[in-house]
Amino acid sequence: MQHRLNIGIVGGSIAGCSAAILLSRAGHHVRVFERSASDLVGRGGGIATSGPVLESLMQEDIIDRDFPHSAATGMPLVIRKPGFEYLGYSPWTMSLNLMAFHWSALWKNLRKRVPDSSFFKGRKVTDAIQHADQRVTLCFEDAPDETFDLVLFADGYQSLGRRLMFPGSEPKYCGYMLWRGLLPEFEMLQSAPLGSNMPRMSYTSATGNLVVYFVPNENGSVRQGERICNWAAYITCSVADLPDFMVDRFGVQHTGTIPPGCMRPEEEARLKKLMRENLPEYYADIIDRTEDTYVQLIYTARLPSYYKGHMCLIGDAGMVAQPFTGSGIFKGYNNVKDLVAALDTQPTVAEALRQWSNAQLRIGRRLLALGEQMEQAFIWNPLPLADATAASTEAWWKAAVTFPEEYDFSVDEK
Repeated sequence: MQHRLNIGIVGGSIAGCSAAILLSRAGHHVRVFERSASDLVGRGGGIATSGPVLESLMQEDIIDRDFPHSAATGMPLVIRKPGFEYLGYSPWTMSLNLMAFHWSALWKNLRKRVPDSSFFKGRKVTDAIQHADQRVTLCFEDAPDETFDLVLFADGYQSLGRRLMFPGSEPKYCGYMLWRGLLPEFEMLQSAPLGSNMPRMSYTSATGNLVVYFVPNENGSVRQGERICNWAAYITCSVADLPDFMVDRFGVQHTGTIPPGCMRPEEEARLKKLMRENLPEYYADIIDRTEDTYVQLIYTARLPSYYKGHMCLIGDAGMVAQPFTGSGIFKGYNNVKDLVAALDTQPTVAEALRQWSNAQLRIGRRLLALGEQMEQAFIWNPLPLADATAASTEAWWKAAVTFPEEYDFSVDEK
């Protein structure tokens, strides 16, 4: 090991816990500061990653070998049209190897691998001061300041660290939201049509897209009849309409999210009506039966660098790509894995951070480019599926989403 550092981590969610695990195993001393005074609780929503990624996390003991997950093996592209009102028309199904699970299940797996002696709840960071010797002092709302050799901000897309380091890199609203819900499988009229697929549906007369898939229930069961149907509807909403839409049933104005059970009944009813008018009946019924739906606005964020001095950004505190890329949850894990390698191989911390940041920028720009392609394909410029064939749909997809490697992602050396 080249450098053994005293590291402060701001944020104890997925990225923060991943960082604590990997850095402590590499021999560094870590302290995690989470602003919430209680354990973090997800909204129950599903997330997914590829089979090989999940397997590697198990092999590296980042998560348990029996971590509960459901497999999704195909993504039919679906639309409702005459003669296909109930299940919709699907000209083509994309092969998948995705594993779906709960946010909360992942966080609990990670959190139990971080000793309580290194994890501090109810510690809100208010400022970070970079000193001439490159050490960083974290200032807290209700606790004494602490100074570290290196500070990692893992505090999400509204990151304090990003604001302090790069004030011009605020998240940009993409023009659409993700309206989400969960329905127990036993409340569905039938679950067989969904099976192990993750269908993605275009709307017939509106701009947007829906994805539906099974996740384990809160107890981790993946038995048929005990799973949870997770759906997420991408729906456009103009900047002008946001202030009114983001007022909840109690009159509270929200910014990025409206939690479950807090949407105004008339807004929830309006969106359910929109789905009935645009989706095959089977999927519209799933949404109609769902209670306590919730909303998150979709943002992206770009960066000139992943570090400044001895302060770094990881996870969604760094670049934020559209959720289509599936990069959100494991971005922080990969950021830190690369950081550990750089600190172990480079002669100085400064050189390690410079090379690490350049690599993260290249990956982040590639993800943003991919997200923009998928955004066009699924939201702004979708294929008219009703008249498509298997051959034309597959050709469209290969042309529309190139998983960009050919782009110029060169980074100015710092």
